[in-house]
Amino acid sequence: MRIDPKGTIAGFPSLQVRRALKRLHFERRWNTASLEVAAALPPGHGRAFAKALVAAGLAETVGKGVWAITQAGQTLSSATAARRVTRATAEKALAEFLGRVDYVNRNKGFLGKVVTVVLFGSMLQPEVDRPSDVDLAVEIAPKEVDPEKARVINERHAQMLESLGHRFHGFLERQCFWHYEAFHYLKGRSRVISLADLKAEGEFVLAVPHRILYADGAWKPDAPPRAKVVRRETSSATGPFF
Repeated sequence: MRIDPKGTIAGFPSLQVRRALKRLHFERRWNTASLEVAAALPPGHGRAFAKALVAAGLAETVGKGVWAITQAGQTLSSATAARRVTRATAEKALAEFLGRVDYVNRNKGFLGKVVTVVLFGSMLQPEVDRPSDVDLAVEIAPKEVDPEKARVINERHAQMLESLGHRFHGFLERQCFWHYEAFHYLKGRSRVISLADLKAEGEFVLAVPHRILYADGAWKPDAPPRAKVVRRETSSATGPFF
């Protein structure tokens, strides 16, 4: 999905709306204070912003002064504002992304692993010479299969990061940092890759034409080649973080 970086959504700058929804991605419910922080709004402006999101179908009211992101809002949070690119550039970005999938799954510094990669959107249309972006959805699962052990490992990792100065944007981000860390590394700050969470947006992604590139720990026969990823300089005690 692509948005106009100079346009508006629900009466607010499109990039501001996307940024707010992206920062609230891990918050099941949020109030005006959380929204004002996520959207960088002055105090007292959150309610009007929330009402605009609801009117646009990007959020829904779930209580008095409490909202949640809708499916449409989840999709918009992963939209790209980059210009259209050549198919060669898009294919290179996809190969590099798949290289990062390999790296995440092999690197012990990441607590999450990629279990599914789905490609959808304009990249599946060979007649499109300049795709708007590379639409991908991923499912990430904890590498530790025991839920209680996984929770303890994640909390230990979060405490270590806090000791190094990292600040979490809310309790849920901290609790799900094993997922957040891997997801953001996979995105790789790429302006070409539009990355969605398959567990959150699977109903939409799997309802449109799509291709499963990776599932159950195996690459599919028609998956494109993966580019090698240069190992980042990270401490084995900390792993990559953002």
